[in-house]
Amino acid sequence: MTKSYLKTGVNLMFAMGFFALAVSLLWVLITDVMFVSDFLYFTGESFADYLAANPTYAEIYIITKKLVGFAMFIASLQILFITKYGYERGERWAWFALLVAGGLFWGFLIGYRLLIGYVGGSMYTFIIGLILYLLAIILPAKEILSKEPI
Repeated sequence: MTKSYLKTGVNLMFAMGFFALAVSLLWVLITDVMFVSDFLYFTGESFADYLAANPTYAEIYIITKKLVGFAMFIASLQILFITKYGYERGERWAWFALLVAGGLFWGFLIGYRLLIGYVGGSMYTFIIGLILYLLAIILPAKEILSKEPI
């Protein structure tokens, strides 16, 4: 009797999808709280001072971050949808779709932090998401990819 890693992978992918959904909602709902440390680290100026000096540009900064959060929210929903309607059945297309979607999602977040040079704070959140994603995509890979296509 062989052990199936598909169920474990699916559960981990659902956990990662809901985790990604929570992260994206935080980006949208409390944007000005989440990015204060990023802004300070990258510019050397507090966001409150920047907001007082340049309110229009400060608002554009927040709106841009909210839009990124909204895009991440949509990506999270897609990950959950693909997991439910394809990955759960062990379909190859779903594995490849999640390989791309999850890789872009966590790659973007970690790449963003590396780009601005700020690897503290919420970077650990992104690493947890990446670990969940990697386990969810790697564990059932052999089982899914070794199946004969229909």
